[in-house]
Amino acid sequence: MGWFRYPLGLVLASIFMALAGVIVQTQFVLAALSGAGADVSAADRLSMTLADIAGLGPLYLVFILIGFVIAFAASALVLRLAPLPRTLVYAVAGSVCMFVMLTLMREVFFGVPVIAGARSLTGEISQAVCGALAGVFYAWMTNRQG
Repeated sequence: MGWFRYPLGLVLASIFMALAGVIVQTQFVLAALSGAGADVSAADRLSMTLADIAGLGPLYLVFILIGFVIAFAASALVLRLAPLPRTLVYAVAGSVCMFVMLTLMREVFFGVPVIAGARSLTGEISQAVCGALAGVFYAWMTNRQG
């Protein structure tokens, strides 16, 4: 597969993160609605999740792709300079990228969290966990031994 595994891994990890992030954030929003007394059926959960994937997913993907380009390039540099576990470095990069991206989005939009499901610390942490999993996925996709 050669050099192509890097851009392919980047795109696929970004898609993975966008899908996981949108699904998780939608469930946080729906949990808040349920907590406020709204009746949210399984069919409602599915249709709202699919609507968010279609509506929020593409724009979120663009921001994630930009963030991952920076984070994974920095990770490659770290790996050249320090003998650290590759998977761990990319997982941390994906996680930190999501925290930084959510913070920057909040700053740019006058303190309003753009990703509704990340308005709480638990929601932000869930996005960071998705970012870490996307980093692990990228490390796996770009592994030379694979």
